[in-house]
Amino acid sequence: MKPLTDKSLERPTKARFLVLAMLCAAAAIAYISRNSLAVPADAISAELGMSKVDMGWVMGAFFWSYALAQIPSGALGQRWGTRRTLAFLAVLWSLAIGLTGLATGFWSFVLARLVFGVAQAGIFPCAANTVSKWFPASERGLPTGALGSFMSIGGALGIALTGFMIAGAEWGDFKIPGMSWRTAFALMAAPGIVWAMFFYYWFRDRPEEHRAVNRAELELIRTNETPTDETSVDGTPANETKAPAAATPWLPILTSFSMWMICGQQFFRAAGYIFFATWFPSYLQESRGVTLAASGLLASLPLLANVAGCAVGGVMLDWVWRRTKSLRWSRQRLAIAAMLGCAACTLAAYFVVETLPAVIMISLGSFLAGFGGPIAYTTTIDKGGQHVAPVFGMMNMSGNLGAALCPVVVGMLFDLDIVDGVLVMFAGVYLLAAICWAFLNPQGTIFDDV
Repeated sequence: MKPLTDKSLERPTKARFLVLAMLCAAAAIAYISRNSLAVPADAISAELGMSKVDMGWVMGAFFWSYALAQIPSGALGQRWGTRRTLAFLAVLWSLAIGLTGLATGFWSFVLARLVFGVAQAGIFPCAANTVSKWFPASERGLPTGALGSFMSIGGALGIALTGFMIAGAEWGDFKIPGMSWRTAFALMAAPGIVWAMFFYYWFRDRPEEHRAVNRAELELIRTNETPTDETSVDGTPANETKAPAAATPWLPILTSFSMWMICGQQFFRAAGYIFFATWFPSYLQESRGVTLAASGLLASLPLLANVAGCAVGGVMLDWVWRRTKSLRWSRQRLAIAAMLGCAACTLAAYFVVETLPAVIMISLGSFLAGFGGPIAYTTTIDKGGQHVAPVFGMMNMSGNLGAALCPVVVGMLFDLDIVDGVLVMFAGVYLLAAICWAFLNPQGTIFDDV
């Protein structure tokens, strides 16, 4: 740490924002490789002799292992710390995406995707744990909003980059030849490995341990801008350096009413979001009579709105907290308003006849859903106390289970020719998220429930 001087007191260093940039880069890199399978799916199926059902199982393998590994990876991050855990997992997921290019059939492909899901499961539990240690309560909305935005940006880039790498490009006489999907997957292993090496070299789990943090920034991070005047968000004295975390107290976590409400709102929010990334183009084609090409363009609008919502929600959360110093207003009530607004917009779109106005209304609802993301992440960090990583892992697991189940339910409704009713269902889904927030006490930690 830099020596204490008058200048350092007046000008805090900005190391925490470089930490945030590195976490955002990890989220983007992870989602680029995560979404890379969508473009060459048909070509891979044809080459390996797999049916569309087989490819569906291959795609789903990632989400199931990703969801089920959330809690173990959170516990690993709690024990090892973010520096070791996230660097190790980045290398592992990079090797997994590279080995995907060596798949020779259905089972080897499923195995690679299962390992890929397990490796990426620790990203957000570790990131949340780091935000809790590197950012004061008054600034936690910004990093959680940025992480959500870069996640979605990485997902969009993954599809675009994979298409470019495989199909190549041509500008006049200048041509870039395409490559096989196997080569494309192999090349996607490189960014994660390079990131892991730099992250392990530069990052430290606590700002007190980092040479780039001066005394002024450390005091800002440890400021008493927290739910009470005497304690920090996780219940420890604000200026006290914490001892290494104790073993994860699973019984209090699993029996906490607040934990169940956190998981409930995440389950419903994630179920709502994944509709736009899976069945929404089909909904537009079957319910609104939109062409295949137009459905792709229109379906991107809610996803882009969600990115914007994450960014705005993070900034607004911090602003409300600084103005009110109230967790009720900056967490709970802001989230309830966002979820109710999303439900209202989604339901209103059901009654709109024209397609474009309906999609705009749906996109506004998606913006409000994204707005609620940083609030959910920040509240989970607040409520996690000294066990942020496993608590966040449990929350994220619930969301991914919702994301895994939603496409199945929507597919069943489509088979029953209940296409128009899908919007009504999702309005109800977001209403249930609002109800979870109404019962969630943002004060204290989840361990105060027991």
